[in-house]
Amino acid sequence: MKSEIMENYLISIIMPTYNAEKYIKRCIDSIINQTMDFNKIELIIVDDNSTDSTKDILTEYATKYSNIKLI
Repeated sequence: MKSEIMENYLISIIMPTYNAEKYIKRCIDSIINQTMDFNKIELIIVDDNSTDSTKDILTEYATKYSNIKLI
């Protein structure tokens, strides 16, 4: 059984996406570069089965940052 470590985030952001390859990097980078420490932010991204390269971009960010969760 896998145990999950509960993180203490101050803010959770839920972002829906669909075929957003043109804009998704700018959007995520904007959240990362907020004045609040990004480690205190949980970013939950819900992709609605994009048919462009949105999923690849999201996977790249989720691999780099442990507080980005993909659904």
